[in-house]
Amino acid sequence: MDYFDAYLRYWEQYHLYVATTGLSATRDFRVAVYGKRRLEALAASFHRRYESAAEVSEFRVSEENRRRHPDWIRRSEPVIRRVSELWQRVGLPFALDEINECW
Repeated sequence: MDYFDAYLRYWEQYHLYVATTGLSATRDFRVAVYGKRRLEALAASFHRRYESAAEVSEFRVSEENRRRHPDWIRRSEPVIRRVSELWQRVGLPFALDEINECW
């Protein structure tokens, strides 16, 4: 199994585990979707929540992997779809459209 397949399998198993074990029942459950704007907003919300005086650092999003490994997008599609379908079945919101933006 190559690196990407191993990572993809881990990603799928983790998200299935979250959906089926009650981990998603925590009070402040949220999914952090990759992306400059989203991650900076999430970091800012944590600074506000915990009354931090620190500023949010700039998130740098690289398109290098997208250029070097376009097949990763294709290979991940069925896995992302399976996770999304399971989350829907158990009543959890899943950021399918945002994840499919692929950085």
